[in-house]
Amino acid sequence: MFKKITLLGVLAVLCLNFSSIAQSPISAIKPNSLSFGDSLSRTQFGSKGGALKVGDKLPESFWQQKHTIYANGQTTKQTLEKYKNTPFILDFWATWCSTCIYKFSILAQWQESTKGQLGILLVNSSNTKDKEERVAALLEGKRAPHQQFKLPSVVNDTYLDALFPHQTLPHYIWIDATGTVSAITNADFVTLAQLHAFLQTNPTKP
Repeated sequence: MFKKITLLGVLAVLCLNFSSIAQSPISAIKPNSLSFGDSLSRTQFGSKGGALKVGDKLPESFWQQKHTIYANGQTTKQTLEKYKNTPFILDFWATWCSTCIYKFSILAQWQESTKGQLGILLVNSSNTKDKEERVAALLEGKRAPHQQFKLPSVVNDTYLDALFPHQTLPHYIWIDATGTVSAITNADFVTLAQLHAFLQTNPTKP
């Protein structure tokens, strides 16, 4: 009985430590600043098993791969070709992630104000267990927080999740206009100031 209690205690400590690391500001994990913001820093996320990491160029297959995308009340099959030569952010999320949803307003506001100069693409992976209907209902404002979000979302994703593996949500991939991974961050860095800095140093290619 004593051994069982001790083991449970050790596991609890390990879980707490992992949670603390996962939610720490990125700059605290590895303080190597990127050019578009002193507090946006490189991380080790996505550096295993052939996955992409900061500084990597997106493969040509990234632009050619077709995805199931929900937008404006419709679900279609699309490639990500339209994001080529444009700085954009992949936002991995789930309907049960309140922090993810809280950030949607900031992203939608910035995307609208930049008039297409910065792309935002939500990514709902299959491992979230979300159904397409649930994703659609939330984005249409039919589920809490009952606010409509005009942001497209990949649904039932496996391809992007494999390229950018992660253990926590939300998870953001910042990609510049050359198709290079500029940063991989948590929600702390999704602010209007950081989005502005990213766009200023990564304009859309002509």
